Amino acid sequence: MNQLIAAIRRLTGLALVMAWLTGLSACNNNYIGFAGYVGNTPPTSPETVFKVLGTVGTPFTLLISNARSSWQVQGNVPLNINIVNSPMINGQTTARMVATKLSSDNNLLSLQITNGFTVMGAVSTSAPYGTITAQTVTPLTQIAPHAQPDVRIFVFGPAGERFSGLVEDSQIGYLVNQRVPALFLFDSPNGKIDGQFTQIQSFGPFAINMTYNGVVVATAKGFPFVVIRQP
Repeated sequence: MNQLIAAIRRLTGLALVMAWLTGLSACNNNYIGFAGYVGNTPPTSPETVFKVLGTVGTPFTLLISNARSSWQVQGNVPLNINIVNSPMINGQTTARMVATKLSSDNNLLSLQITNGFTVMGAVSTSAPYGTITAQTVTPLTQIAPHAQPDVRIFVFGPAGERFSGLVEDSQIGYLVNQRVPALFLFDSPNGKIDGQFTQIQSFGPFAINMTYNGVVVATAKGFPFVVIRQP
């Protein structure tokens, strides 16, 4: 009986995901964002993901910058970072990461930049308080000013959950396929932002917060689908 119930739950979750993906497939024509104003969203380039990897739990501080904005991030390994609405140079996202271990041990700290299935850069250190730098193929000559406003969505539970989603402002919608924990940095948003996320593996309820200039302005929990909106 338990096996039958588990099978039904898996099929139900799959049906929800397929229905959601079907909606996204129409995004370029008539998919309307839940905020009410995203339609005719143009196709996007392959997703560029900035990953902090290594020994699980290793604390770090990270400065990440693109051609327009920069963000200071502090956390623990692992962490997946996406920059929403990042400006393109020669058709590519340009960014640099500088990370420093906050521990005196020999734990591994790694940075990796991927675009679709292509690894664009990777570097590691095991030195106490070691510092490493990674950047995209197109060089970034200088660190940009701090993002204004600094709006972030942090999906921090359940650990390891694979999910799909949409992050949007009043003009653009950014499709994501990511794994928890994941941080979304929204560069130069136009109006308020929203995010909607759908679980693929069903490890447990989502735990999400949104910060505005360092202050938590919204939180959301749910399973297997959740929406978070800037108030």
